[in-house]
Order: sequence, then structure tokens, then C-alpha cells
Amino acid sequence: MSRYHIVGRAGAGSLIAEFLLTEADVEYDISFPDPAEVRAPGFHAANPLGRIPVLICPDGHMIFETLAIVAHITGHFEGLAPAAGTPMFDRYNQYMALLATSVYPAYHRQHHSRYYGDEAAYDSIRSFARKEQAVIFDHFETVLDPYLCGKICTAADFYLYMLSRWDVDKAGMRADRPKLNALLDEIRARPAVASVLAAQPKRRTTA
Repeated sequence: MSRYHIVGRAGAGSLIAEFLLTEADVEYDISFPDPAEVRAPGFHAANPLGRIPVLICPDGHMIFETLAIVAHITGHFEGLAPAAGTPMFDRYNQYMALLATSVYPAYHRQHHSRYYGDEAAYDSIRSFARKEQAVIFDHFETVLDPYLCGKICTAADFYLYMLSRWDVDKAGMRADRPKLNALLDEIRARPAVASVLAAQPKRRTTA
């Protein structure tokens, strides 16, 4: 293997790997396995929960879990994260962690409520998730300048944009948050993001 290969799902969490590799001008291949392939024992052997995305590196070793994939890409290609050892790098890491451990799970609770309770609890599960997200998005509105890491556009901004695509009430998410609006619109307009979204299989593309 001479270049990266992403095992992904159209319009889903593998977008962040596509965004970052494309932004860094790194060539890669991507495949979109069907659900049966993802459930196969061979896929689970090295990826116990069978989660996507998976990044297969040019030397053949495999990375799963989004934070690990992002850390690999930002560690190998410049311009996607602040310099290590600086206060801004700590800020970057805190927001990557917040996005991964709070914003992403809140979206998961809304779209896959069945994993978190009986049907009678779905509305409550989704309501609590949206309230938690509102607190975080309000915080982002206060710190964006214009990016999460001040004047530096980083992988965290791409990750926030990707997650925002899954919002069940995009108008509500954007309401009274002009800085967040500006960031999401700017990231969407970047050539790397536009080209990746244009190449997604039609069944999962959303604005």
C-alpha cells in the first residue's frame, strides 16, 4: 500500500478524515462497506466495536476511533493543529475532547435513542441531549475568534462543522449565534470540504 485508505460511511464520521487529508493535499482511497461487511468477524478482530471510520496507513497499520485518526493526521501533516507544547495546543485538545465526548454523543442520543432507553424515554433522552448541546454551542459563540483556536483554523473547526451537519434543528442551532454561523459557512465553503462533500454517494449528502 502506498497511500492512505479510509474505511468510511457516506456523510458520516469518516468525513473528518476526508476533510483533513484533502485539506493537507494528501492523496487517499476510500471505501464504503455495506453493513454486512462491517459486522464480519474479520472487521471486528482489530476493531472490537466495528466502528467507522477506520484509517489504514500506507505501511498497512490500522487506526480506529476518530480522535486517534485525527491525532495521526495532524501529527503527520502541518497546518491542522497549533504547535505542540503551546497554550493554544492545550486549547485545541480541550475542544477536540469536548466535541468527541459531549457533542458527538449528544447527536448519537438524538439519532439512535433506542440504545439509551425504552421508546417511552426517547423524547426525554433527545431533549436532554439538545439542552446539553445548547450549553456547548453557547460557549462556542463566546470563544470563537473567528475559530475555536483564535486566528488559527484547525482540525477542531472541521470536526465541529462535520458534527453540525447532523443537527436535527439546524435553524435552531444557528439562531442568535452569528460567530458560529460564520464559522460553519466558512468551513463549508473551503475547497477541501466542498470537494469531499461533492464526492459523497448521493444517498447521504446533506447541507
